[in-house]
Amino acid sequence: MERRKQLRKYIQRAKTSLTVERSIPIAQYGLFFALLSSASLVLVSRLFVWPFYRQTALIVFFVVVLASGIFIWWKRAKEKEALHRLDDYFLHNELVTALSFQDDKDPLIQSLLTKAVQNSETSFTNFKARKKHLFRPKALSGIFVSTVVLAILYLFPSATQMEAIEVEQEKAVIEDVKKEVAKLEKKAQTKDVKEQLKELQNTLKEAETAEEALREVVKKQKELALKEQQLKDKQTTSQDGATEGNRLSEEDVEQLKELAQMQQELTQNANATQTAMSKLGKPASNTLQNAIASANNANNSQQSNANSSQNPSGNSQSSNQQGQASQQSQSNSQSNSQSNSKQSSNSQGQGKGQGQGQGQGQGKGQGQGQGQGQGKGQGQGQGQGQGQGAGTGQGSRSLLTTPNRIGGSSETSVDGGALGEGSHVSEQQGNGPITKGTIRPYEEVIGSYKDSYIESSERLQLPKDLQNVVQSYFTSIESQ
Repeated sequence: MERRKQLRKYIQRAKTSLTVERSIPIAQYGLFFALLSSASLVLVSRLFVWPFYRQTALIVFFVVVLASGIFIWWKRAKEKEALHRLDDYFLHNELVTALSFQDDKDPLIQSLLTKAVQNSETSFTNFKARKKHLFRPKALSGIFVSTVVLAILYLFPSATQMEAIEVEQEKAVIEDVKKEVAKLEKKAQTKDVKEQLKELQNTLKEAETAEEALREVVKKQKELALKEQQLKDKQTTSQDGATEGNRLSEEDVEQLKELAQMQQELTQNANATQTAMSKLGKPASNTLQNAIASANNANNSQQSNANSSQNPSGNSQSSNQQGQASQQSQSNSQSNSQSNSKQSSNSQGQGKGQGQGQGQGQGKGQGQGQGQGQGKGQGQGQGQGQGQGAGTGQGSRSLLTTPNRIGGSSETSVDGGALGEGSHVSEQQGNGPITKGTIRPYEEVIGSYKDSYIESSERLQLPKDLQNVVQSYFTSIESQ
């Protein structure tokens, strides 16, 4: 029994050797066909726009390699084949003969087993030393050529391939938008908000470009903002002493909070999408940019209102500081304007000749003046004043010099005539004081508010469906 185990060990070793010997050529041809298939797909992708052609070529490569591995396993050497191939190297075929009989007590069989064990090592050595054909020159040449061609095609893509890559990146942006909306839909608690986000998800499935997806997100953000405004109006009406039926329920209050949060999340998503589109070289249209900017302004105003409600003293102090700075700026600009007017009026005069002058000061205020008078002599002058900061300026006034062009030299002549006296022609006044407005009923101003808002929305060129939402909002207010 022990001798049979020794013989079977040699048979297993021969089986492994035969499997490796058979697998190496198959692997070479399998790798060649995998590279050839990938190179063929990359070459075909240069003819037309084929998104994800690189991923497709990579998948085909691994599929062919996997198929080659399965084929190697299918063609592996069997134990019976290894037995006969190894028995060919025994002198009198003792291996097959000894293992053909099962009765180990027979003296003849024992003699055959003993002789087979004695010759097994020598026979296996001769079996391993046989001539093998492991490498296939054609397959190796094909692998080299396919690798070079594939590298060249990958390193030097065509215009259609570059466009396909841009389409891939744009689709990746759309997928990011879908994932973010799906996360918001899972976070939503109220039924109405969850339905709105579910509707947005279904709409995004039909979006083919990143701009379409961004437009749908902005549209949904506007709809949520409109819903929030309706709830706020209802809350304001109930606080002013309306009936019990018009008061907000607990579900409406919760929905109001969630609407504000979802608006902020959608606005951030729109900003991220707009940034990604700009990096791709496909910025959003002006209409979308204006809509996103208005949404950002609305969110910033809501945050500032929330901060002001939490810290009213700090905001009042900040507004006082801004008012003082504004008053200082106005006073400085007025003084600068008066100074410039005096410079201008003093720099002009006319007698038998003619003199002209200008003075201008720039800061946060501007002033101009002109004057004419009578005098003797002839003079010409110019005065300039420039200011920096909050209305304060620095400047100088000098006489005008002209080059002497008669002799063609670089000398200059100065007209030193006396300046005349005169009064300024015009004077600009600052803005008038702001007066307090009057209180008017809500029904009288809703019409003008509606016309103004619709006119501004038409100027911004909002989408038709969003304009319909605005129309319906004001219609619902007027019907109340």
